Amino acid sequence: MRSLSYLFVCLIISSCAPFVRPEFVSYEGFKMGKMDAKQVSFSLSIKLKNPNSYALKVKKSSLSLSIDAGKIGILNLEKTIKLPRKKETIVEIPMNLSLEKGALMRMLTFSMQDSIRLNLEGDVRGGALFFTKKFPLSFSKSISPKALNPFNQKD
Repeated sequence: MRSLSYLFVCLIISSCAPFVRPEFVSYEGFKMGKMDAKQVSFSLSIKLKNPNSYALKVKKSSLSLSIDAGKIGILNLEKTIKLPRKKETIVEIPMNLSLEKGALMRMLTFSMQDSIRLNLEGDVRGGALFFTKKFPLSFSKSISPKALNPFNQKD
């Protein structure tokens, strides 16, 4: 019984070890879903590396999306994503973008530009088993709007 309690204490202490954030490796593409004046559904394919010695789950989360200086809307992760331990994996991430009023017209003007600055901010929840933690995310990247055109996608 005493050795069992030591084992339990060791498990609790080791489970409190800090998570190492998964690393973004590469962008693999996206698929367009439904689109209307209030919402846009799509899925991203990205390659991520989980450097942890245990599998991680990224829970449903919401992020604020802005392009250049204007807010576009709230980006919602629609399902939990599982990342295997110590492995690079291509994951399909279904997302839903709830648009701000007038955001669709602003997005059309951005589509004519050569380059735009995409900004994501918010908290992403993730963890292992029942241990979860919020990770603050602040991501900014210049992209070409032409790469996001669903009519230019190769199947």
